[in-house]
Amino acid sequence: MRCPDIRGFNYDGSWGTSALDLWQHHDHGTMAVEIARGKRYFAGWNLCRWWLSQEAYQRNPQRFLANLEAGLTIFAEHDILVMPLLFNRWRDPVCDFGGVSLEHIAPGLSYGATRDDIWQHVGDAGPREPALIQQLYDAYLRDVVGAHKDDDRIYAWDLCNEPMMAPYLEDDDSPIRAAELRWLTWTYRICKDIGATQPLTVGNFPHMKALDLTEPISDLISAHPYYVWNREGASKAAYEASLDAYVAFAESVGKELLASETVWGALDDAKRVEVLRYTLGELQERGIGFVVHALQHSLVADLHYPAYGPVGSPETLHFVNPDGSLRPGHEAWNAFA
Repeated sequence: MRCPDIRGFNYDGSWGTSALDLWQHHDHGTMAVEIARGKRYFAGWNLCRWWLSQEAYQRNPQRFLANLEAGLTIFAEHDILVMPLLFNRWRDPVCDFGGVSLEHIAPGLSYGATRDDIWQHVGDAGPREPALIQQLYDAYLRDVVGAHKDDDRIYAWDLCNEPMMAPYLEDDDSPIRAAELRWLTWTYRICKDIGATQPLTVGNFPHMKALDLTEPISDLISAHPYYVWNREGASKAAYEASLDAYVAFAESVGKELLASETVWGALDDAKRVEVLRYTLGELQERGIGFVVHALQHSLVADLHYPAYGPVGSPETLHFVNPDGSLRPGHEAWNAFA
């Protein structure tokens, strides 16, 4: 299946407040119900970007791997390919999801390390296997990717969600950016060394610099083109120009383009449907496959109503309500499948 044919959903289960919580208290029965119900609502659903948790693997590798395998079986039963998301670097200021800390990538950062200290850590030899990173992540990658390196249930591996989402992205002299790129490059090389046959990619927040920096370690280009309707100065013209830029960039490097997160949230159902129709219409017009965020109401950030926990500026992006009903109007997704 080529990227333009993808019609998907991101998935986090309803029962957890963070990646670690979801996987430490994994509920296979509830997951089976949620995926089956999602497929009934959205018959054209053919890819799921499924958020994993290295932290949960670290605490109990055998249980994590068993739950991963069981989940892949559920998706296969419904003819849904999977893009496992290996790491997360997006940190929500209101209801944090968890993930890789900059302290792991640039040790000492939170204890007063200077730019020179971090540059010394990064070194001049280019990407290599940093001791701390190898200790934390090597076994995880070898067990997760290695066990499924030629598994035809997996469409691609998303190495990391929204890395470098900070002002240092545009600072060519930033040692933090250099350290983060070194870690991402190390992750890519480990997956290639393991023998992963599926494409590797990086799920970038909508910024051309991020796409450009991660292109060498992306077999396909993965962006998160949200039309952020409630951001001051939001412009449909600017949004459409950004989509055209993504398409042009992907064509210039000869790689396919996927919107692996999209459709901004709203608490008001009618407003969310308006955003959904506009966003997917613009993506479809340009032949960009999409994986909307997200299928299920969940306790994690940006996927729940205020009664269930803190709500930030994205409001809520879920399609299926806590009681299993479809949010009013959200069947509009099917018009684009």
